Amino acid sequence: MTASATLALQLVANGLVVGGLLGLVALGLALIFGVMRVVNFAHGEFITLGAYITWLIAGGVGLSPFIGIPAAFLTGAVLGWIIQALLISRVMERPPLDALMVTYSLSILGLGLFSFFFGGDFRSYSEGPSGDLHLGAITVGVRSLSVLLVCLFLAAAAILLLRSARLGLAFRALAQNRDAAASSGINIRFIERLAFGLAVGLAAVAGSLISLVGTTTPTVGNDWVLEGFVVVVVGGMGSIPGALVAALLIGLVQSVFGYVFDDSWAKIITYLILYMTLLIRPQGLLGRATEMG
Repeated sequence: MTASATLALQLVANGLVVGGLLGLVALGLALIFGVMRVVNFAHGEFITLGAYITWLIAGGVGLSPFIGIPAAFLTGAVLGWIIQALLISRVMERPPLDALMVTYSLSILGLGLFSFFFGGDFRSYSEGPSGDLHLGAITVGVRSLSVLLVCLFLAAAAILLLRSARLGLAFRALAQNRDAAASSGINIRFIERLAFGLAVGLAAVAGSLISLVGTTTPTVGNDWVLEGFVVVVVGGMGSIPGALVAALLIGLVQSVFGYVFDDSWAKIITYLILYMTLLIRPQGLLGRATEMG
């Protein structure tokens, strides 16, 4: 294998890991928007929550960070359910700006709480898998490979849920027409709370995985959620498959252009893709006006 081919495969491997994390972040955003038509500005804080939960379990108690993944999901899912029931559901019938301002307020509150309790220090841990896996001339960190496998598993589970189970049918029915779904017997309050809880749980898992390969700060979620919004728009608002395809695309773009130029140029190219998508195909790669999944 030539050196150029080896380098290309290495960049693809790195891009898949970044794309996997972006896909997990975008999955929650797309699920909430697809079911409830709510843009969740607090998504970044739920990512940060999962990162700190895993840091406390691994760095504080000394347990495996993999225990932090289900712990983060359960904590996020329960918190998301409660927030939807107490706050989001009360503004669902109001203009979209009201729900947006509620999630924005939650984001500010969460950022303040994380800064108050954890300060601004960069936090990481050494517990968990370590070392590299050599696949021919390609080297992949065991931690990065673990992150990619978890992302692939959760993405596959989400697609199966939306396409096969009765629950997925309820999600899609609610995404297409809220009133028609209610008149056909679907418990829309339950489905909306479940969707929000699942989305927040996925965000917390994304944060847990990010802490495994990076550092945790009060703003770590915001660093990822902005690109998560780009992925959702490029893939198609509310389209789960579109979000996953766009996440892999953006991940590969960042890996290749980050290597050839630098990270700043990689971000410029990312937002150029966003601009071109809005200009040429406003509905996104796989998105349609009212369909989800």
